[in-house]
Amino acid sequence: MTDTEVTPKPETPAAVASAVLNAIEAQPDVFNMDNWAYLPEALHQAPEDAPACGSQLCAAGWTAHLTGWTLVCLPEGEQAEVTCVDDDGAEYQTLVANGYAERGEERRLICDVAAKALGLRPSETFWYVDAPTALKRLREIAGR
Repeated sequence: MTDTEVTPKPETPAAVASAVLNAIEAQPDVFNMDNWAYLPEALHQAPEDAPACGSQLCAAGWTAHLTGWTLVCLPEGEQAEVTCVDDDGAEYQTLVANGYAERGEERRLICDVAAKALGLRPSETFWYVDAPTALKRLREIAGR
């Protein structure tokens, strides 16, 4: 049996933000704040796989991907039940029709996974901003 080198997943908000910035710098064509996760060649994006050509991930999508979550894009017309977090931090179940993040049997909204990984309260998220603003916020979190 051979040893394989495993890249540890970033664990602190600063390390996560830095990893996201590095990924975006390495694959700028994949970064798009218009889509949580757009995967034209697959319905699943495993955390160990690089996004395929034509894929698009926003800051939250990159964050979930780099922290060990599989991104799932649902085919048109399909829905899945996922766990969400409200503004007070309470969890509830809801149906989504676009996509989500999963790890094992756990399904969560991509935005909730990213907020937790980056240490953000609901009022601090930046998921609905333009790309320059999202990059600025990631740099602030990363301390760059």
